Amino acid sequence: MSTYRTAFMSHAHANNVLCTQYAAALRAFGIDLWIDLTNAQKGHDLSADITSQLVQRSAFIFMITAASDISPWVTLELSNYIALSHDHRTQMIAGMPRLILPVLLENISITPASNWAKIYGMNYIDAIGRPVADVAAEIARALVVDPAYPITPPPTPAPVAGPAFPLLASLRQLGFQARRSNGVEVIIPPTVFVPAGEFLMGSNKAQDPEAYDDEQPQYAIDVAAYEMAAYPVTVAEYAKYLAANPAVKAPPDTTFSDSERVNKDWRKKTMTWAIQQQQRADHPVVLVTWQNARDYAAWLAAVTGEPWRLPTEAEWEKAARGTDGRIYPWGPKWERGRANILEQGSPGMTTSIGTYAARDTTPAGCHDMIGNVLEWCHSIYLPYPFDKQKCDDNADHTNIHVLRGGSWYLNSRDARAAYRNGNVVAYYLNLCGFRLVRGVGAGSH
Repeated sequence: MSTYRTAFMSHAHANNVLCTQYAAALRAFGIDLWIDLTNAQKGHDLSADITSQLVQRSAFIFMITAASDISPWVTLELSNYIALSHDHRTQMIAGMPRLILPVLLENISITPASNWAKIYGMNYIDAIGRPVADVAAEIARALVVDPAYPITPPPTPAPVAGPAFPLLASLRQLGFQARRSNGVEVIIPPTVFVPAGEFLMGSNKAQDPEAYDDEQPQYAIDVAAYEMAAYPVTVAEYAKYLAANPAVKAPPDTTFSDSERVNKDWRKKTMTWAIQQQQRADHPVVLVTWQNARDYAAWLAAVTGEPWRLPTEAEWEKAARGTDGRIYPWGPKWERGRANILEQGSPGMTTSIGTYAARDTTPAGCHDMIGNVLEWCHSIYLPYPFDKQKCDDNADHTNIHVLRGGSWYLNSRDARAAYRNGNVVAYYLNLCGFRLVRGVGAGSH
């Protein structure tokens, strides 16, 4: 009797009926196959169940139709599995290299943005016009375990009732998840899905008289699909990173100036990580460098097996303003009370994430992108137009990186979605934080 790989079937839900037939035929061979027939993604995020199954399965069966080729959910599933296949820490499972098996169900045209284009050139099964039983038999033959590889079935994860550890109520209410991965406690932020496509990056001086020179020229740029964290990384999340990595230094102490921009209770006072920051666990972590942010993302990716990273500058701006050319997340003009920035009555300090959630929502569904803290991006700070190869591909090897989003210390001009700042990777201040993206690469534009 043959031994088969465990398999994840990725498909568009418009093809549920046909793919259900394939799933049944493959299970009849004795193949342990997982398929989501309920559209179980939560909000604009891959569900924890789907993410877990992607990690556990040694084969990814991509059922290719016109619908699946443009499905954002299939994009996320495929992108996550490609990342697992390329990462040396996760590319082997049960003693075998991961397998991606395309099955062409319809004759479709390939475009650069299509899911099929991402793996075009791989061996695939042509199922067009063929009986389900015949194609299922060919898929089964492709899934037979090669005798050259040892067979070590992956352990069945024990069900966990409730969170893996206590989570701050304010974070739990916003959709954060407590998770224990490989014995390490992590906090997973809620994410929103940003679909692939063009948007206008930068500023047009005629439409936005407050635009700075480095925001010009405005131009259309195509950005691949990705998931953006809905909020910046919090003190609570960063504390889990430090607890798991005792050799990593905590954010340094800082003494606030006597400026009128600073909350009067904090003027000339010192903030420490051990006390003041951790007492405000649902605030954005501050006093982190670009290197700190990059290393945190790499750690979270390694622990969870998910492709967490810093957003590119283009990804950050698209998530902040959408595709209609607006200047602020909510529209063309500044409106008081929508974000934590320098204005009359401003807090003069960071605020809990989500404080302005009813008023600062971006078109994608993110919060705190304007004000609160400046956020580090993966990209190098260079003149426009944005160039992926120059700005992103070699970003780990240069010194000046992008900060976005304004902060509690800056005014409304510096809180526009197109506002950009650049600083050295070792720069830190009590208004510098970051947020994460979940997606393949350093930004696939």
